[in-house]
Amino acid sequence: MVALEHPQKHRGWASARGLPIADASASVMSSGTVTGQTTHPVNLRDEALLMLDRRGALLDIAREVSQLMRAAGIPGVVIGGVAVVLHGFVRTTNDIDIVLQPPLEPLADLLTAHGFTFDRRRREVVKQGVPVPLVHPEQIGALSSKAVEIEGITTVALADLINMKLRSGSTNLLRAQDLADVIGLIRHQRLTSEFARHLDKALHPAFRKLVRMIRRESSER
Repeated sequence: MVALEHPQKHRGWASARGLPIADASASVMSSGTVTGQTTHPVNLRDEALLMLDRRGALLDIAREVSQLMRAAGIPGVVIGGVAVVLHGFVRTTNDIDIVLQPPLEPLADLLTAHGFTFDRRRREVVKQGVPVPLVHPEQIGALSSKAVEIEGITTVALADLINMKLRSGSTNLLRAQDLADVIGLIRHQRLTSEFARHLDKALHPAFRKLVRMIRRESSER
C-alpha cells in the first residue's frame, strides 16, 4: 500500500487566492459519449475558479477516488494537472490521472460499483463527464518519495511531481505544459537551486537552469 506522509505545514493551498489561474480560458470539454455515459461540457474557467476555493467536480471526484482506494487498500496516487493544483499552481485541467500497479480490474470494479463507468479500451473510468485515466507506473518512471495527502486526496510528493513533469517536458517539445507546470511550481513554492538535490540527478542541470531564468526575469522587472 502506498505510504502516506502528512506534512504539518504544506504550502499547496497556502496562498491559492493570490495566484493567477494559468490557461484559464473559457474553453470547454467537447460533449460526447463514453461507453454509454454522456460527457457533459465542463467550463474550464469556472472549474479553475472553483479550485481556488477547493471545490469543483474534479477535486470532488479525485477526493472520492482517493477515499475509495484507501478504504480498499488499493495503492494509487493522483498525478498530472490535479497534482499540480494541489501543490499550489492553479491551472485548468479536464481529467484526473491516477497511477497504479496493474491489474486495473480491482480499482475498476470498485469504482464502477460507486457510479463510475469503465472504458477498458481507453484505460479510464468516467464519472459526471470527468475522465479518470489509469496510468501504468512505467509511463512516468519510479516514484522516489512517499505519497502525500492534500485536501483528502492522495497525490505524489512535490519532488516526484517535478521529476515527471521536467522529464516529460525536456524530452518532448509537444509537452510544453509540463515545463510550464514546473515553472509555476518553482514560483509558487519559491524553490531554489538547492531543491535539485531531491530530484533525479539527470534533471539537476535543467531544473537549475529554470531557477536561474526565473530569478533573472524577476530581477529585471
